[in-house]
Amino acid sequence: MESKRLKKIPEQVVIPLKQHRGTVCKPLVKKGDQVLIGQKIGESVSYNSSDVHSSICGEVVAIEDAPNPDGNKVLSVIIKTTDSQETVAFVPKKNPSSEDLLAIMQDAGIVEHYGAPTHTVIRPEGKKIDLVLINATASEWIGGKYATPKEYATQMLDALKLLIKASGAAKGAVVLRKDDKESIEAFEGVQVNGKALKVAPLLGTRRLGHYFKDQGSNIIVASQERIYGKNILSFFTHNVTGRKVPVGCNPTDVGVAVCGVKSAKALYDAVHEGKPYYETVITLEGDVDCPKFMLVRIGTPFKDIIEECNFNGEIGKIIANGVITGVAQYTDEVPVTKGTTRITLLTKEQVLRDESLACIHCARCVDACPVSLLPTRLAVMANQGRFDECRQMHIHFCIECGRCSFACPSKIHILQLIRYAKSAIDNAYEDAVQKESSNLKVGCCGGE
Repeated sequence: MESKRLKKIPEQVVIPLKQHRGTVCKPLVKKGDQVLIGQKIGESVSYNSSDVHSSICGEVVAIEDAPNPDGNKVLSVIIKTTDSQETVAFVPKKNPSSEDLLAIMQDAGIVEHYGAPTHTVIRPEGKKIDLVLINATASEWIGGKYATPKEYATQMLDALKLLIKASGAAKGAVVLRKDDKESIEAFEGVQVNGKALKVAPLLGTRRLGHYFKDQGSNIIVASQERIYGKNILSFFTHNVTGRKVPVGCNPTDVGVAVCGVKSAKALYDAVHEGKPYYETVITLEGDVDCPKFMLVRIGTPFKDIIEECNFNGEIGKIIANGVITGVAQYTDEVPVTKGTTRITLLTKEQVLRDESLACIHCARCVDACPVSLLPTRLAVMANQGRFDECRQMHIHFCIECGRCSFACPSKIHILQLIRYAKSAIDNAYEDAVQKESSNLKVGCCGGE
């Protein structure tokens, strides 16, 4: 799983001033300014935003709206590269307090891959966190950021301790995929609080609370089935802790902070090396002559990555963040952002052009749904604009994993229709009615 740094430095980078959910950052530079690697070029203007840094040395040539992988245009700083690798001074932070850690997260521009600034996850306003989770079930071991698997494990545990300290929580856990043998072996035997760590499988009805008691530790590592999708947080939280997250809420409402491997590593680097978040590891999919994992500078246009990868064939489609749940790109000029995890390249022959047929009521989508919804019924009602009925059938429990669309023999665009209905409901109603589904009941109490 080794990854390589992109060899060619891009001629210019496009760095969005909003790579997070929240407020657009205020630009700290202007056209004609010279910037260094790691220099802050966008400053937070509210608690719900995160600073932005330059990933190259160069000259600011424009500050304007530019294409973004999410399909919109975002105010961005465009920097033309100069022949230099000079960085700002990186100053490690020794023994930072909880308040120091929150400031470091915001100043270093650390953002979760799902868009939330990490400091708002760890210390949400008006809420108290008592459990911190690092979700490593949906991301592979990022070899380009670590010399060895053991280094990965020790740095993740160190990062977890930092996150726990910042949040004021009492406990924390790293959750791995049970089929990720490399990561499981890396964590096995690592010393935590004077004890050799044992990775605990989440089997049956056992949740994290059982292993906190069984191992007598406030830090554990567990493994479970891989969970993926665009809105997995509530489902993931319920699955591993037993806590029930109401519709319209998120895990922080039940005292749980969920972070990713990338943000945890970014915090470790910010504390121990003083480095801001200006580069990231992405996964490449397709018939390419390059490593599967690449370490790239944030702001690098997709086209520069594609050129170095020597794609075999004619590109028919470029998709950001996964074939099933990702966004097809209308231009290769879009940049890598903090939320970019994957770039998929398809040939023209691989692009699906099947026409949707009438539903044959096979119920394969129902069998595939991890939260026991009726996807085909929701799709029909969404297509007919019957959004009230979609709400009544708990459409907001959909985690947008895309398994229904993948399983459908009639090639109905189920996921897209569900997203359409959810968007319409969010725009039409101030809050969602709190209903209960068969497998995930509404409420804020439960296990650990």
